[in-house]
Amino acid sequence: MNGPLKMYRTKQVVHHDFKVELPDCMYKLRNIHAARNGMVDQRTTDHVSSSTKKLDIFDQVKQFLKNNQNIPEMADLEVRQEEILKQLAELKKQMDCIRSNLKMTQATSLPTVITKSNRVEPPNLPDIIINASPTNPPYSLELIQKLWKNYIFLSVKTYLHSTITSLNENATQLTKTLESFAPMTNVPKVNVQLIWKNVGANAELIVSQRPILGEVNILRYLSRVSSDCLNYETYINAHEVDSLLDISFGIIKAKTKTERASLLQTLHKSLGKQEWLGGRDQVSIADLAAYSAIKQSTSANEINVNLGKWLQRCAAC
Repeated sequence: MNGPLKMYRTKQVVHHDFKVELPDCMYKLRNIHAARNGMVDQRTTDHVSSSTKKLDIFDQVKQFLKNNQNIPEMADLEVRQEEILKQLAELKKQMDCIRSNLKMTQATSLPTVITKSNRVEPPNLPDIIINASPTNPPYSLELIQKLWKNYIFLSVKTYLHSTITSLNENATQLTKTLESFAPMTNVPKVNVQLIWKNVGANAELIVSQRPILGEVNILRYLSRVSSDCLNYETYINAHEVDSLLDISFGIIKAKTKTERASLLQTLHKSLGKQEWLGGRDQVSIADLAAYSAIKQSTSANEINVNLGKWLQRCAAC
């Protein structure tokens, strides 16, 4: 059998040739199928033609109010909106007033700067025991006595341990300086027992029968128990002071001149053109520790001119 096969016809199931009556209470929509096929839907006259330009929310609200301005409910809504805007404006004025009052309160409650004339009395400190080797004298105690002369009297008494038969010239000179110091005013006194003992490069501070090793750690302890300017934890660059303290400890422990020169160069960079280490305008415990470390373990030819002038300023504290 040649050629295409003939299909048989079936009865139509759905008829579209009659008009569908829709109730008047329903909202009429545009015929999307007619628009797709290029036909014009006459029912679009029942709708508001939309603009091709996209409007933001404020323009949409304005357009909505304009199209519905004759509706009584919309007039009431506009009145309530105006009342809300007035209330918000009044609330903003109150917040601005509260903000200005808070700024004035903060300005009047700033912490008082501690000076020599208004320093707070320090808490009662227990007697302090420090073990130090004559080969590594803790020169920082000499500077603390001077810096605290109007705040705390660091009364130092020295003793010889059985491991020490005699003192060298540096330890003897420091002993005389510490024991002969007298405060100019009547200030609280802290008794310090400095025991010359063969403990090596690390001086020991005995607190509650537990030793604190290292002169830099002794300085940390003394700075924390006082509210003096030496309490570096209130500094912005407290981490830099800690780093300088570690460098001072490294200078004492350095085994070669080359290693010590590298650490001295770090101190030189920290000093820069400022008077004190860390770029500060006043002395800190970093200066005390570095001063003592340099006097203990370096010779004059290892110090450059800038550090030499800084050492003179430390000695004249």
